[in-house]
Amino acid sequence: MLKEEIKGISRRYILQSLCLLTVVTLIPALLSLLTNVGNLTVPTIVALSFAVVVESVDALVWGKVRQAGDDGLPTFYTAVSGFRMLLALATLVVCYFVVGRDAMMEYCLVFMGYYFAIMIHHSVFFARISNSHTSCDNENK
Repeated sequence: MLKEEIKGISRRYILQSLCLLTVVTLIPALLSLLTNVGNLTVPTIVALSFAVVVESVDALVWGKVRQAGDDGLPTFYTAVSGFRMLLALATLVVCYFVVGRDAMMEYCLVFMGYYFAIMIHHSVFFARISNSHTSCDNENK
C-alpha cells in the first residue's frame, strides 16, 4: 500500500470519527434538553474528549504500523483494544475520585455510549479496510 493511500485512509478514519462523535454528542444534549435527567454537559465533555483522543491516536498509529508492513497489524488491533479499555477504566476512576459516587451513574452511561460507538466504528472500518485489501491482493496473485 502506498504512503499516500495510507495517509488518506487515516484521514478518512479521523473524519468519520468526528462525524460519528458529533452525532453521538447530540444524544446526551437532546436528553438534557427534552427530559429531566439533569445536566449531562460535563460527562459529555469527558467522554467526547476521551473518544477524540483515542480515535485520533488510533488512526495515526495505524498509519505508522501499516507503513511498516502487514506483520504488525494483528498485534496493533489487539493492543488498541486493550489500551482503549485500560484508558477508559482509568478515565472513569479519575471521574469517580473527582465527582464522587453519587454523580457516577451519568458519567458511566454517557461514557458507555461513546465507548461502544468508537469500538464499533473501529471494528467496522478496519474490517472493511482489511477485507478490501485482502481481496485486492488475492486478485493480483
